[in-house]
Amino acid sequence: MLQKIGVLHIEFNKDFHSDALDVLQQDKNRLIKAIDIIEAHESKKTSKSHKAQEPVNYAVNDVLDLKHRMDANVLQKESLLKDKLQRIPWGDFDLSKIQRLRASGIKVKLCIATKKEYDTYDFGSLIHRLVQITSNQVYFVVIGKPEKPIPFESVKVPERTLSELIKFEETLQKENEKIQQEIASYSSCLTNLKAELTNLENQLAFAMAQGSYYEHKKGAILSLIGWFPAAMETDLIKYLKTEQLSYAIETPKPENEVPVKLQNNKYSKLFEPITKIFELPNYYEWDPTPLIAVFYPIMFAYCLGDAGYGLIFFAASLIGWFGFLKLTKSLALMGMILGLMTTVMGLVKSGSVFGIPTNSEQWELFQMLGKYVLIPDDRDFMFNAFNVALMIGVVQIFLGIFVSIYNKLRFDHYTKAISQIGKLCIVTGLIWIFLADMQEITALQHFGMMRNILLIGGVLLVLFFHDMEQALPARAATGLLPLFFIFTGVLGDVLSYVRLFALGVASSVLGLVVNQIGMQIMENSWWGVLIGVVFLLFGHTLNFCIAVLGSFVHPLRLTFVEFYNNAQFKGGGKAYQPFKKQPIES
Repeated sequence: MLQKIGVLHIEFNKDFHSDALDVLQQDKNRLIKAIDIIEAHESKKTSKSHKAQEPVNYAVNDVLDLKHRMDANVLQKESLLKDKLQRIPWGDFDLSKIQRLRASGIKVKLCIATKKEYDTYDFGSLIHRLVQITSNQVYFVVIGKPEKPIPFESVKVPERTLSELIKFEETLQKENEKIQQEIASYSSCLTNLKAELTNLENQLAFAMAQGSYYEHKKGAILSLIGWFPAAMETDLIKYLKTEQLSYAIETPKPENEVPVKLQNNKYSKLFEPITKIFELPNYYEWDPTPLIAVFYPIMFAYCLGDAGYGLIFFAASLIGWFGFLKLTKSLALMGMILGLMTTVMGLVKSGSVFGIPTNSEQWELFQMLGKYVLIPDDRDFMFNAFNVALMIGVVQIFLGIFVSIYNKLRFDHYTKAISQIGKLCIVTGLIWIFLADMQEITALQHFGMMRNILLIGGVLLVLFFHDMEQALPARAATGLLPLFFIFTGVLGDVLSYVRLFALGVASSVLGLVVNQIGMQIMENSWWGVLIGVVFLLFGHTLNFCIAVLGSFVHPLRLTFVEFYNNAQFKGGGKAYQPFKKQPIES
């Protein structure tokens, strides 16, 4: 019944084991392995397969057996390669003759020496015959019993000739190709295999649920513990009453490990994969996904920073929507949002289209776009690209501190939020002082007493409320360390956002350099035009890939380090996974 309604996240007994469970797990592992093998060789399929109706067990056993044979052949080929490397200098020299000589009691040695050593050595009565001479080494045979040890390296050569080794290697290669085609012929069974995998996972979940009962009164009473979303309570109680089962429903306690089900609107939900890269938030803290959904596209676009690259990223995501990302369309949609945001940012910040500045006099086509530049590179302008990158950091850090205060007030105790309020006052006071005195912003130079009060008040709040479990004197004595981290951390955290500006400049400058080199190449002749076009395509493709990688990684770093640190993100949440029967696709 619980598996049918599929809303209860059961606390499985991780220590439960049984022979039946082990058999199911082994069958599942074998099935997963067989599916992976077939999918890896699916492209080798040469003709229409007639194995769609093969029994699942037979298909799994045959595929695993074929893979075992193929692996054995690969190991044999590796051994052959070693023999070939040893045999190549000796060619097709027939060792059976040497074996006959040795059988007759004649001593024979295969040796290697440098050319100089070979030419200057006195072999006396010994018979010696060259087999091959390379650039600096001589391979030769010495026949006879020497009066004194020969000062040359003696080697052991594989018995099979070089041609025999090559022929055997070709045989193994052909056999492996046939095996690969045989494995690929099972691709028509994939639907049945995946259906059986789902069936096994359902059986495993059911067996784990059965093994997770708690026994009371020597097994006379059995109970299960699980979690469900509050919105599902009415339906769950209805089913429990229908089955005439006893139940007790309790609200979570701080010591409970409550599973997490993220609840975001359609837009924020697109960015849940970003949140899950690091860790899910635990049940007792606010989900940062809505803020990630706001800041990540901005920071990604700021790093990529070129309108042309943004359009390419959008086009690739759009193609993915209908092609390689059709099963995960949410990722394709997120990619389209990032591409459009980059296109807009490439126009309003510095103005760049495929590395071409919109204020360039050589490109009249883009000059009309120059009027949309709102964030120029002019250092005399307050809202230039460098300063705006720092402003993004300041806003995100402020929001992180607000999130930490909210978490303390809602999920903890108001006294735990006081030190964070103090940190907010300190950061506000420091930024106010910086803007008013160092940047000389007239509007902020008034109310000088207010910023001093914020700074001093924040220091006192952190000093006396940073750890409420300590006595007041001890608290004041140990409060210097968190103050040190706040004052030094603010500077480091804000300056970390300079990477947004640096990456954006790097991608734009590299694009500009590619254009300049490409245009110079195209000035020579018609073939120069051809080479120049190829260079432009290659250069911009390489720059685009590097820029996209940096634009993906560095905003993650700023989110998971600077923002999470100021939000005092704890994480460690486990995903809500209701116990239910997964549908079997036919």
